[in-house]
Amino acid sequence: MSLYSCFFSSNNRYSSSRYTYTGYGNGSGNRSSRRRFGFARSSVTSYDDNTYFYGRNRRRPHYWERERERRNNLNRNRNNRRNRRRSPSPETPPSRPPKPVIPKEELAKELHCKDVDLHIETNTKKHRTDDYDCTKKRKVNGKVEEAELVVRRGDSIKMTLTFDRPYSKEKNDLKLCFSLGENPLPSKGTKNVFEIDESGKKSFKSHEWGATLVDKKGNDATLLISIPANCIIGEWNFYVVTVSEGKDKQGNPQKITKNFEIEDDVIILFNPWCKDDECYMKDEAALDEYILNDIGGVWRGNAYQYSPKHWNFGQFEEGILDAALQLIRLGFNSKLRPMSDPVKVSRMVAKMVNASDDNGILVGNWSGDYADGKSPTSWVGSVKIIQQWQKSGPVKYGQCWVFSCVTTTICRALGLPCRTVTNFSSAHDSDQSNCIEKYFMKQNGADEPINYDGSSDSVWNFHVWNEVWMARNDLFDFTDPGWQVIDATPQETSEGVYTCGPCPVTAIRKGMCRTNYDCGFIFSEVNADEIHWRVLPDGSLERLKFDKKKIGKYISTKKPDGGCVGYGNSDRFDLTLDYKPPEGSAEERETVMNAHNTAFQRKPFAYAEKENEKAVKFQLTHNDNCMIGGKMVIEVKAKNESNVERDLKYVGIFVAPTSYTGARGDTFFKKYFGKSSLKPGEEKVFKSLLDPEDYLDKLVEQASVSIVAVGKVARKGNLYTAEKMKKEHQVRFRRPDIKVECPKEAHVGDNVKFVISFDNPLEKALTCCSVSMESVGFTDFDDAPEVDVPPKTTYRREFTMPAVKAKKNAAVNFSFECKEIPDISGTATIRIVS
Repeated sequence: MSLYSCFFSSNNRYSSSRYTYTGYGNGSGNRSSRRRFGFARSSVTSYDDNTYFYGRNRRRPHYWERERERRNNLNRNRNNRRNRRRSPSPETPPSRPPKPVIPKEELAKELHCKDVDLHIETNTKKHRTDDYDCTKKRKVNGKVEEAELVVRRGDSIKMTLTFDRPYSKEKNDLKLCFSLGENPLPSKGTKNVFEIDESGKKSFKSHEWGATLVDKKGNDATLLISIPANCIIGEWNFYVVTVSEGKDKQGNPQKITKNFEIEDDVIILFNPWCKDDECYMKDEAALDEYILNDIGGVWRGNAYQYSPKHWNFGQFEEGILDAALQLIRLGFNSKLRPMSDPVKVSRMVAKMVNASDDNGILVGNWSGDYADGKSPTSWVGSVKIIQQWQKSGPVKYGQCWVFSCVTTTICRALGLPCRTVTNFSSAHDSDQSNCIEKYFMKQNGADEPINYDGSSDSVWNFHVWNEVWMARNDLFDFTDPGWQVIDATPQETSEGVYTCGPCPVTAIRKGMCRTNYDCGFIFSEVNADEIHWRVLPDGSLERLKFDKKKIGKYISTKKPDGGCVGYGNSDRFDLTLDYKPPEGSAEERETVMNAHNTAFQRKPFAYAEKENEKAVKFQLTHNDNCMIGGKMVIEVKAKNESNVERDLKYVGIFVAPTSYTGARGDTFFKKYFGKSSLKPGEEKVFKSLLDPEDYLDKLVEQASVSIVAVGKVARKGNLYTAEKMKKEHQVRFRRPDIKVECPKEAHVGDNVKFVISFDNPLEKALTCCSVSMESVGFTDFDDAPEVDVPPKTTYRREFTMPAVKAKKNAAVNFSFECKEIPDISGTATIRIVS
């Protein structure tokens, strides 16, 4: 057998059957001779004259190989759906014969690495990454997957190298290499080669790679490898590089480089525990919530009624970290350098969680028609959404809280401290005026809303975004670490794409609306003034209403206690004063004027007039805790606070369905009250009753209605002036909660019984029913169709699920969907011990 065939035959490999020597490469790290699942064994298509790779075949393909395969699968699925003929595969170019290699006798004289122990258990515990499923040996799709090393930048990791003889620095030229991507280059920060310090005295700078020898026994050398605090996050290849003397084809001396590559990559993430990382958070207890907690909730409702929806973030579940890294690589179009910067990464996450500009995760839908997908209210966690995206592309459908919760999962998986934030009475400023304007025209004796000059400003019952913790070294005024707002819900474009932020919360509070990124838009969401204009016949504007306090209420997140959110509001953590000074204070008005003066579309006449004082105080009250299917009492109180008698020309109550985005349907309930008078100091109450028959078939999702009370007051006497009064509230009917019964504790491997139940409050059956669930610690089931639930009966169902993972608080979230009352949900937590 020739020397050529000795080293490149598929049946004869150097040292043992576990190892492969391949003489290839183009000097830049291209591995074009590798096949799909390992090194090429019988042919080489490109090579460097003096570079060799050896080691075990990879257990899984490189990430770029996996992503190519995923793109091919998605394209095949699309082509199959469209009934297209597939183009014939191009011919495989003939392989280039490999050059003869160095004789085995010469290779045997040099130092070679035989194995690398990554000390996965020790390193992941130190780096607080041991919760990731991929760091443990596990079974995936019936196959046993070996553990992977996941660590955080700005810290050191322990490795033990095993050689075929004792290592000596004097006798052996040995280096280590970390490379990232398909074409790694030192100039791009994606290839780092460094020597081992044996003195034990060298301390490495926070922004440099390095390795120190800490122990040497026989053929083993144990190292501490320092990872820079500013390195690119991602899946890094690790090589042990040995350099020896050799000869070229002409017999001239040359250096021969041999790289021993480990079987899996080393995954490096952001490190909020490291002072030199830009996302460093001093409060380590808070990181138990914002990085390590994989369960929680998101607040929804309106400014009068709000409650949490339980959510499984699941950032440590199988495949989620892989998907998170894949997502931002897709967003950056495989440009890796930006992946070292939390500002750019968080902005890219906000862009890629929605699918508006690319193949991001979620498609938004606020139409109420979800026939070709899944209703946003039916999701109870991020894991199924992200896993579905990896298999088949953009997932249908999401709304703001779904976008936000998926964003929390992605950020926490990458190591960015993140929380989900809800703003009630949240404004949407469409024209960059930093105020919310609505226009009316007098028609048939009444001011009716009109679309004026293309304005589409609106006020949502609630809107949900995210805060990510980091320093802003790109901003002169806000370099200190702090919370930054990002928003993945596709509302308005930012720099031409649907993304928003990051923007410092402190900049929003000060009304510094030219701060990057999107400060003006976010300021308007929390602290804009709402102004109503009447459009006069000559086109000029007359101000009808000026409301300083309507926008931005009860800005909420989960209390940072590291646990699960409860059913009530005791777990709500109020952030309102982080976003704006106390409502009505001099500081708050100064902030609003700062925003007004820095608006891109400034309206200088908006604040010119003084607000008219009302002589009659108008108050609207109702039952804020009315169960759907029940009766709601609505009251309007009118009190004369002047010293002159007033005439009430009329009082009216109107009710219409509304979506949480502020879109209003047709009025389905009207009640008028006739003339009356109010003496000085007198108060009168006008009461009406809203029956289930009035509203049940008119409601849209979220079961919200707009209740509007209007009135007209005139002053008695020779001078007869009239003023109009209006109050509007958004009211959400309460839905039943799912009660979940289960044991308090179980062991891994146990089949645990869960019983879920709730009462149907309606006088009619619940139809088109289905149950879904998502959990941490159990094997989830797919969405299950259910039979109709009869009127005024109790729905009850038992499920048995195996416990598969030890968890201190394993949350199990259930969602029940039906045509009549969507979004019925409930949760339970159970301790799972090994």
